[in-house]
Amino acid sequence: MNQRKPPISLNTFLGNAHAVEILKRAIEQDRLPHAMVFAGLAGVGKCTLALLVARYLNCQSPKADDACGDCPPCRRITAVIESRYLRCETLKEGMCGSCPSCRILAKCHPDIWLVEPEKTTIGIEQVRSLINEIAFQPLEARYRVVILDPAEQMRLEAHNSLLKTLEEPASRTIIILVTTNPYMLLETIRSRSRILQFGEIPRDQIERHLVQNEGKSIEDARLAAALSGGSLAKALDFDTNEYRDIRRQALSFVTLLLGRGGFTEASVLAAQVSKEKQFFLLWIESVAALLQDIYYAGPAAERVGQRDLLDKMEELNRRTPRAILIRAIEGIRKLKSELQVNVNRQIALEGLFIDLTRNA
Repeated sequence: MNQRKPPISLNTFLGNAHAVEILKRAIEQDRLPHAMVFAGLAGVGKCTLALLVARYLNCQSPKADDACGDCPPCRRITAVIESRYLRCETLKEGMCGSCPSCRILAKCHPDIWLVEPEKTTIGIEQVRSLINEIAFQPLEARYRVVILDPAEQMRLEAHNSLLKTLEEPASRTIIILVTTNPYMLLETIRSRSRILQFGEIPRDQIERHLVQNEGKSIEDARLAAALSGGSLAKALDFDTNEYRDIRRQALSFVTLLLGRGGFTEASVLAAQVSKEKQFFLLWIESVAALLQDIYYAGPAAERVGQRDLLDKMEELNRRTPRAILIRAIEGIRKLKSELQVNVNRQIALEGLFIDLTRNA
């Protein structure tokens, strides 16, 4: 069973403390907007936080600044949080109704709607279904909460259908759109919603969570946190053993790049790592992380995430002019952004190498 431990409460939610405080204050003052957009990096807990907000809104015995976690509504909404990572353990499709996962799924709260893509998109029928539902008062909850995740995967007609609901808000209903890119939502939807921006989770918080809550060793946790890009989901999915081979190839490229080595060798390496997209994406993240660690290895060694390579990092830091390091970091960052469109990975990487080594 693939199950992760959700945050116990709003008070133990990892990262983005400012967003959490805004939401708690709005709930306590009964001023929570009827529509919100939770926008930011994937894997920082936006959907989980939306569900924790739903739990606090509907708790029968709230504490000073959080839900009690024990009343019937709290337990049922906690089941919704847990259900995000569960599938029936008996059937490939559907629910058997009797396995441990299905028993949790059956406890989910009827007024907490988590709308996710069917295959690749959130379609018009899904949105019409929830619109028909919220035309009525909640069945049990004080507030019905509808969460669309990821909201940018709504089809255009679904956007337009949802817009009508936002223009005439249903009573006792909160709609939260979870997205990594709010600008993929209609401007008219954004203008009728309160947008909360979410940033990266600090590396030390991710590292501590992996050690204390996931049983990772300090070395593995430090490495996963360093390569997570501020995303807890990435850190949880990080395979340390698989990564070390990828890092070996990334370090070879970085050494060539900073040493202004030969293009032929760099081109051969670029051809090898660019064949498969997912491998290349992880490889380029590794290059970025190595360059960042090399940058800090001299003046702030305590900030180096991959400490098993500290000696090598310090050596590269000593022999590389700071201006070249900065240009390399900026070049990789630019290449990562270009990968969001359909560029030729090998040519883009070779172009970066030429630009940084011949114009240094």
